[in-house]
Amino acid sequence: LNRIGGKQQIMVGYSDSGKDAGRLSAAWQLYQAQAEVAKVAKKYDVKLTFFHGRGGTVGRGGGPTHLAILSQPPDTINGSLRVTIQGEVIEHSFGEEHLCFRTLQRFTAATLEHGMHPPISPKPEWSKLMDEMAVVATDAYRSVVVREPRFVEYFRSATPETEYGRMNIGSRPAKRRPGGGITTLRAIPWIFSWTQTRFHLPVWLGVGTAFKHAIDKDIKNFQLLKEMY
Repeated sequence: LNRIGGKQQIMVGYSDSGKDAGRLSAAWQLYQAQAEVAKVAKKYDVKLTFFHGRGGTVGRGGGPTHLAILSQPPDTINGSLRVTIQGEVIEHSFGEEHLCFRTLQRFTAATLEHGMHPPISPKPEWSKLMDEMAVVATDAYRSVVVREPRFVEYFRSATPETEYGRMNIGSRPAKRRPGGGITTLRAIPWIFSWTQTRFHLPVWLGVGTAFKHAIDKDIKNFQLLKEMY
């Protein structure tokens, strides 16, 4: 604690978690992880700053800045945060003076609001339902992306994934190692490939199945989901 001055920065990764488990499950697991880390930091009197490694697209954790900050667990902002601004959204968010001012204004306003009016912690029944939905969503996602034998062929035919691998536009190769299926592909070309098709499969695959499962299991869950929202 003396060496770090009572301060610790922790990066939250959105891209790979979403690629591995699907958007719904990844978002919920990241939420829980931040809440647990915040509890440990509070116990040992360490001031945390979460570094949110979000991408510009929804599949990589992107979305409206204000809502993204307000949706963070209680005690995880505490007046400061760090974020990644991806190259593809720099022009949109900081390309002109008035855009830069508006973006910084949103970050500041949301950070202050989160501190002055902290979000409530999920009720036990909310967490229980989310845990169940996350399992269902991940299974539905992986049944297509991992276990469907024809998926890799479809992915390479429907998207420019192969062409991305030949372009010198990234700091790292598109794949972690030659050959292999989806598991060897890095998260960024995975998302970029789908974005070019406007299909955005990583964003929604498995989400509908999770909602359907929850409502089919008990119609009362529909009201519970509305309450959670």
